[in-house]
Amino acid sequence: MAEEYRRYAQPHPEWIDFPKNLPPGTRHTWLKRDRKPIEPDPKLDIDEFTINARDDYNILLRYYRRKQISDVPLFIYMHGGGFVSGSLDSDDRTCRAIAKAIDICVLSVEYRLAPEHQFPIGYEDCWDTLRWSTSKGAADLLKVQPEKGLLLGGTSAGANFAASLAHEYRDQGLNPPINGLVFWAGSWCHPDVRPPHLKPFILSVDEIDDSPSLRKSSIEHYRKKYGAPKDDTRYSPLLFEDWSNVANKAYFAICGWDPRRDEGICFAQILRQAGLEVRDHIYSGLPHGFWTTCPDLPVSEIWRQDVISGIKWLLQDERK
Repeated sequence: MAEEYRRYAQPHPEWIDFPKNLPPGTRHTWLKRDRKPIEPDPKLDIDEFTINARDDYNILLRYYRRKQISDVPLFIYMHGGGFVSGSLDSDDRTCRAIAKAIDICVLSVEYRLAPEHQFPIGYEDCWDTLRWSTSKGAADLLKVQPEKGLLLGGTSAGANFAASLAHEYRDQGLNPPINGLVFWAGSWCHPDVRPPHLKPFILSVDEIDDSPSLRKSSIEHYRKKYGAPKDDTRYSPLLFEDWSNVANKAYFAICGWDPRRDEGICFAQILRQAGLEVRDHIYSGLPHGFWTTCPDLPVSEIWRQDVISGIKWLLQDERK
């Protein structure tokens, strides 16, 4: 079965020439954590604020919500960047698109980055944000009602956080329950600790070493900077054995030309077997997180529309 997935790694026509024509440094601008003013949007309320982490650090958050709406579901979003880079601006365009299209508040988290802040600090910042987001103070400030829908997700490292956070949230018996999980180009397990029964199905991490966004060597490079033990489930959530009741649904966007591809396909199947409703979309021939590195590609706009449809689907049962 895994051999069939190899066809997804053939470079997409839109990608072949596009990166060659980018101005110098463009592909890496999304990695930076430069502070710049929020660009106003006539249709959205967008603002930043901080909450206290467990060590009294001020976690910076940004919310997006359509003007003049309230008591809406909440989507907590965590950016990617290998645990060492990225910011609130990394996926600002996507957060705006979601908030414009759906009656929802998108809350983006600027967690602390390694190597200055090693594992598990970034994870704990996201956990502290998740716990705060279900408080009355959060409901009043964000004008949300998580009981109508609580979604949790992210890109790459952010998706990694979301998987482990959902597990901890379930195990602690917290409410309201998480309705939907959003996994975009997720990283789920260090290659050296892949569960034995999944090794025959996870080939891409060994075979795809020519992708422009992520390679096998990059995975270990980022892990060392992050400082996470390979077998810690907060870093390798694929090692969790029980995924029942972590959420009602999950939505995956999987990149075909990505060493992490097969992990995503396996994880989607694991969640199905655990009883979740799952939708997954494989973007053939496109590298890890292509919508962030090259947001102006036509296929990136297709991806954004797919994402909007996916989030609407996650909320369907709760919005009747």
